[in-house]
Amino acid sequence: MMSTTGAGTDETTVTDATRITVTNIGGIGTCSLTIRKGETLLTGRNATNRTSLLQAINGVLGGTAATLKSDTAEGEVVLKLDDTTYTRRFERTDTGIEVSGDPYETDSDLVDPFVSLLQNNPARLAVERGDDLRDIIMRPVDTETIERRIRTLQTEREEIADELETVEAQSKRLPTLEERRQTLETELEAIDERIDAAREAAAEFEANAEMAEEAEALVDRLDDRRQDVSEVEDELELVEAELDALRDRPAELRAEREEVPEHTQADLERVQDEVRTLRSRKRDLENTIADLSSIVDFNETVLSDSGSDGPASTTDTADPVAELAPSDEQEITCWTCGSTAKRGTIEEQLDNLRGVVSEKQTELGDLTDRIDELTAEEDAVREAIDTRDRLTRELENVEAKLESKRARRETLEERISELRETITELEQEVAITEDLRNNDLLETYEEISDLQYERGQKQEQLETVTDEIEEIESLPDKSRLRDRLDEIRRELREERGRVDDLESQSVSQFNEHMAEVLELLDYRNISRVWIERKGERRNDRNEGSTFDLHIVRESETGTVYEDSVDNLSESEREVIGLVVGLAGYLVHEVYEEVPFMLLDSLEAIDSERIAELIEYFADYVPYLVVALLPEDASGIADEYQEIPATELD
Repeated sequence: MMSTTGAGTDETTVTDATRITVTNIGGIGTCSLTIRKGETLLTGRNATNRTSLLQAINGVLGGTAATLKSDTAEGEVVLKLDDTTYTRRFERTDTGIEVSGDPYETDSDLVDPFVSLLQNNPARLAVERGDDLRDIIMRPVDTETIERRIRTLQTEREEIADELETVEAQSKRLPTLEERRQTLETELEAIDERIDAAREAAAEFEANAEMAEEAEALVDRLDDRRQDVSEVEDELELVEAELDALRDRPAELRAEREEVPEHTQADLERVQDEVRTLRSRKRDLENTIADLSSIVDFNETVLSDSGSDGPASTTDTADPVAELAPSDEQEITCWTCGSTAKRGTIEEQLDNLRGVVSEKQTELGDLTDRIDELTAEEDAVREAIDTRDRLTRELENVEAKLESKRARRETLEERISELRETITELEQEVAITEDLRNNDLLETYEEISDLQYERGQKQEQLETVTDEIEEIESLPDKSRLRDRLDEIRRELREERGRVDDLESQSVSQFNEHMAEVLELLDYRNISRVWIERKGERRNDRNEGSTFDLHIVRESETGTVYEDSVDNLSESEREVIGLVVGLAGYLVHEVYEEVPFMLLDSLEAIDSERIAELIEYFADYVPYLVVALLPEDASGIADEYQEIPATELD
């Protein structure tokens, strides 16, 4: 077991005591007291503000249980711990109770289910009603964020896999391209050798230097123009190919844009405004429900106290049966104003309030559904606006490219026409030089011209092959892409397993502690209480997972059979609910954020078992505050700090 300093908590990080000051919270007017580290017992009868104190502590820790005293305009809870002061203030306004301050923890989903194990604790209520425990235990886990991260990783994984496939396909071309480059380099060397040999031969025929020079210059010019025509024709062919590739693209983009719903920024702002309005209404409605529920709970407590203890009743009767079961005609004295009212009237008003709470909760559900619909609509509108803008920009870019290519094609066609006219003129001039054309010198010049033209073609091919090789070599490294792909896969496995691991840990923690508590408290007619986790991950989502609670009993004859929660005693249900809260406290490591746990409404459990339960919980919680009746605390009061209810107001 763990020490009383709390799970994973260093002695030096938590002080030995904390000071609590409460003003106008619940039924407390004002009180200030010190709670030492360890176990603290709040002793007193019912309706002595012990629960109000625990709810006040819940509020300053960051929970939602604290309520403003009904006859006051403002209240406050102050907690001083480890040289730091934490506050939670309540102010009554025209629109409801406004809550402010700097609480110990900002996440109420940690405090309410796992720190404040009070009578209306979600875990205890879920066990009592037989509800699925998964939603309670997994409440602090942001599963939506985990699922969004999984989707992001999946997208990145697909993109990198596509990129890796492209790199591998291109890399397979490298050997062929390298071989082609070597062949072209060899052919260029051979052409250069032939050109050098032809020039040497031409030098031998240059008897008439002036004529040879003119003939050579004429041939060079003719060769240059032919080379120019070839280059311009190659460029024209490239432009034609680009035009063919782009020609149908505008129509495709327009068709794609027409398929996207047309929305404006005003549409987006309208949806966003409606979402903000509904969220504001939802917060107001949640506050109203909380206030009404607190009023109902408080008055139910008053009716219960007046029925059991009798000090608030003004009916004088000698009938002991009537005292034990008060009638609707019994008059109840208000503990605040002193006026009286019939119990039946109060209960009727409570029924009305419960109906209002039910209506408000239905309205809250409708608002939540509407907010979800509008959030989805907002995403769709934003995506449509972005998509149409992107397609419009791409369409404008493609049309601009088309216009530019058409202009370039026209220019190239004019240039080719001019060059061909020049070549025709040069060929006529070359034909005139018949004498030079009839000797070997002219043939040699023509050979040189042809070789130079061939060399230009080979050089262009070599440059193209070299560019392709450099482009492939500049692609991302395959090993780096594979490493990143492996890293994404590992992270995907981790993200997918986070919720599964937490669920498995929660079930394991509950089953382990439940077995220990059952053995400790000696519920002999219960053989085992355990949670079975059902459901599996589908399509990267943990859908359908449930926590089924199993009760196994053993009869006097030794027969083992499974029973339902409905057949458990109130004591047994309360113990199971408390162990669910403890399991969540440990699984989510709440002790590292909030070193407190609050317990009350343990009357259904006998005194000896309460003592064992407190000792067991104390091994895991730095500050354990428990509200007990005097008879339940009498046997253990000497072991722990005791605060009588008389100090609470």
